[in-house]
Amino acid sequence: VVSRDEKENDLRMILNLGHTIGHALEAVAGYNELLHGEAISIGMVGSARLAVKLGAPEQVLTVTKRVLTRVGLPVRLPEHLDTDRIMEAMSHDKKFLEGTMVFIVPTAIGHVEINKSVSTALVREIVEQLKQEAVQA
Repeated sequence: VVSRDEKENDLRMILNLGHTIGHALEAVAGYNELLHGEAISIGMVGSARLAVKLGAPEQVLTVTKRVLTRVGLPVRLPEHLDTDRIMEAMSHDKKFLEGTMVFIVPTAIGHVEINKSVSTALVREIVEQLKQEAVQA
């Protein structure tokens, strides 16, 4: 993937699954509460939840959570992290475009797509849901 898209113009973006939310979580948590992998894990669950809202099968979310949980990674956002601060951190991301965000969305197990028009309102809803996230084994 990297050799086919060295400048991250399109294909290489798929490697950023979970990073849009994850990087914001790292920043808001002060880079010490969550390890990078933990933040990205939560971000991957957020991307899977977003995918389901956009029409992907529920299996995308349940399998994502199950796999991450089995390897000991978190799937739930710590409740004390402020949603407004998370949204603000995401607005500084290079993938933020005037009211919409770019997300890597898992549309099926083993397949992702680049969605360049996710509304910030939907992202806010996903962040709030990540605070309530329950593990489904």
